[in-house]
Amino acid sequence: MNKSVHIYCTSTALIVALSNPLSVSFAAVRAPEPGDLVISEVMANPSAVSDRAGEWFELFNPTIDSLILNNLVISDNGSNEHQINTGSDLLINSGQYFVLARNGDININGGVVADYVYSGFTLGNTSDAIIITADGREITRLEYDAGFSSAGKSAELLMLSGEIENYQTTPDTFIYGAGDTGTPGTAGSSELKVSSVPVPAAIWLFGSGLLGFCGLGRKKLCSNLSNAGTHHCN
Repeated sequence: MNKSVHIYCTSTALIVALSNPLSVSFAAVRAPEPGDLVISEVMANPSAVSDRAGEWFELFNPTIDSLILNNLVISDNGSNEHQINTGSDLLINSGQYFVLARNGDININGGVVADYVYSGFTLGNTSDAIIITADGREITRLEYDAGFSSAGKSAELLMLSGEIENYQTTPDTFIYGAGDTGTPGTAGSSELKVSSVPVPAAIWLFGSGLLGFCGLGRKKLCSNLSNAGTHHCN
């Protein structure tokens, strides 16, 4: 290949590869690994209804896979514990906000549409912990103290890092059901994003497309060189 054509293809490939925001997914259905889930919102102290009726928390799946929640254990640093158990696979899909509630009746729980109802687990108004484990391995954890929970308002996660400083009180503009503040099952004031796709798959597709793109570019450049009387393409 003529040197100028080689440089043309290499430069073009680099420009296209860097500018193309390609998203590739090879989704699977699997059990969650540590870090695959985040606790995205917590209503520990409802006002419209009692704590017994209106407590809930929300999980977000930032992976490209659908994750099986069956057999996960919800616990705190005390004696509270509940193992998720349903008759069929309970899935949280990629990018889904999934609500786990203490009561599933929307006429009683303040208007929360629950994806799963737990028992044997409560949320302290001033301090507590939500720990999700699978076969003894910690999947995700949130520990909070005084100031995290406000009466009638949920606390929402602003970015995927589940550190306590990344939570804020949900703004008053987000009202649900009977009048409490929160966004159960949907994005809040900051929409969380699905994590990026593994690089090898993206590179393979980039390469496949660029081979054809370079071929067309080479043919056009060779034609131009031939017309100018300097054709040296092989």
